[in-house]
Amino acid sequence: MRKFLYVFLVCFVGLYACVDDNLSLGKSLVDSSFYNVYADTCTVDISTVLLDSIETRGDSICQFGHYKDTLWGEVFATYYAEYTKASFTPNADHAYSLDSLVLRLIPSGHFWGDTLASQRISVYRLKYPIVLDDDSDLYNTTRLQLSDSPLFTFTYTPYPGRKKEVEVRLPDEMGQTLLDDLVAQADYFDTQDGFKKEFPGLALVAESDGSCITGFMVNDTAMSINLHYHEISNTQTEQTLTFAVNMDYAYTGIRYDRSGTPLDGLTSGIENLVHSGDLGCRAYIQGLTGFYNQLEFPFLNNLENAGQIVSVEEATLYLYPLARSYNVVSQLPDELRIYITDANNALEDYVYGSDGVTVQTGNLTVDEVYGKETYYSFDLTEFIRNNFGTSGVKRQKLLMSMTDEASATTFSQVVFTNDPLQERQCRLDVRFKTYNEQ
Repeated sequence: MRKFLYVFLVCFVGLYACVDDNLSLGKSLVDSSFYNVYADTCTVDISTVLLDSIETRGDSICQFGHYKDTLWGEVFATYYAEYTKASFTPNADHAYSLDSLVLRLIPSGHFWGDTLASQRISVYRLKYPIVLDDDSDLYNTTRLQLSDSPLFTFTYTPYPGRKKEVEVRLPDEMGQTLLDDLVAQADYFDTQDGFKKEFPGLALVAESDGSCITGFMVNDTAMSINLHYHEISNTQTEQTLTFAVNMDYAYTGIRYDRSGTPLDGLTSGIENLVHSGDLGCRAYIQGLTGFYNQLEFPFLNNLENAGQIVSVEEATLYLYPLARSYNVVSQLPDELRIYITDANNALEDYVYGSDGVTVQTGNLTVDEVYGKETYYSFDLTEFIRNNFGTSGVKRQKLLMSMTDEASATTFSQVVFTNDPLQERQCRLDVRFKTYNEQ
């Protein structure tokens, strides 16, 4: 509470130093004045909240790897995927020869960690076919059983922003068995259920000494298993059979350990939110791990003390990332969303732009040179007008998160700084008009 009171005092020191020349109206009738007033440091109470799980089934971007730091802790990302059967009709007059069986990877451009270090990934066979949870979905918290030892292990080096294809060769024995069964027209190729019982799928698991988590595309050709072979008759013809990910049964799973970090002990549920004042004047938001924010303005009604009548003309929210907490090993989300909730945290609507139709996305401004003037901003004029003078169950709140897609497919993140003693902090700038009778 001391922090909020300090900021409020600063607010009103600036408030009365920023008053326009008074505009006297109707002096012959009523001795009165109007003032345009500006307060640039109104307190923002920003809290960190943790979701219990995130739906990641069927996403077009997957993540796998391992990363550990002092802010977020240790995180493992694993991709689990069932594959679709492929159609193949052998020619009895032809012979078939294996060339290779490869896993085709296309980076999405997303990363978290040291992109200069090589990463080792082990590929395991799933013990059983993937089964949807009770509510017919798959989440970042869903766990599956894997084979006792990996089919193979590969090494790759992430390249930020680079989407060059990577081909990882699977064991030839696996490829030869697959080709032989196709030529023999094994029964398990007749249906998808039969195919996944024979081949439940793969899991891509990072080794614990890895230092980066990387995003990869998932579609009909990306993350696919490709069987390259020759069809031999009078001539040899190169052929490829593609086994695509069955996206209805594929997802990114997350394991984490936050011991020794500022987030250690944080439990899921909005009732367990933690105010920035209890997190070293910081607030956290991150995709895939489920962190998001709640925002309130506890001293908004104190602006009523500025005059007999006070009307809000404009209100802008500024949110500053912690300096040097991004770009080197992590990525800021391009967009953020703010939702309006009632006093019981039930969602009511988005925060729209001035046209009343376009959903605001945070208007990210990046200071490429010094990094000091990097911030997100939202026009909260209507929200502040609607809540100015309200309290209790009538006072609305705000929830802030990344887009649904980014939350479920990336580790993009922001550590917001909210220290009232620092120059750049989360703040609400309010321009308002006051009326006073002389």
